[in-house]
Amino acid sequence: MKLAIFSDSHGYGDRIKQVVESLSDIDYILYAGDVLKDLDAINVPKGVELVAVKGNCDYRTEYPEDRVINIDESKIFLTHGHKYNIKRGLDRLYYKARELDSNIVIFGHTHCRCAIEEDGILFFNPGSISIPRDGKKASYGLVEINNSIIKYKHIDFA
Repeated sequence: MKLAIFSDSHGYGDRIKQVVESLSDIDYILYAGDVLKDLDAINVPKGVELVAVKGNCDYRTEYPEDRVINIDESKIFLTHGHKYNIKRGLDRLYYKARELDSNIVIFGHTHCRCAIEEDGILFFNPGSISIPRDGKKASYGLVEINNSIIKYKHIDFA
């Protein structure tokens, strides 16, 4: 299974649309929040599932703050991250992942890329597709899950 991962678009839904249209082999689009209305700009390809959560800049939305999804042998915890105070570290997110028995955590909020594996858990932040705060280019992420093998990478938005 191949997942395209986005976060923190903040009005740049056209960038998500451009990326999705360039990817022909994805199974999921995961969005870790902040300006969910940007998802209206994309045409979700047939057979692709869109899973999204709201962030701290998403008001009056029916989307949940957290989601847990099972893909192959992985249990993915999807959250924006602001509830877990991630700007001060991953501790609270780590304990929530342990509580949920998740082996992958997808989050946003910091606008900074992150890929850390700790105690069998992958913590992955795709960075921001619009306004990065880590001195790097705007980005998104790709995660591939094949049984228990997980591969991941950050992609610069060109």
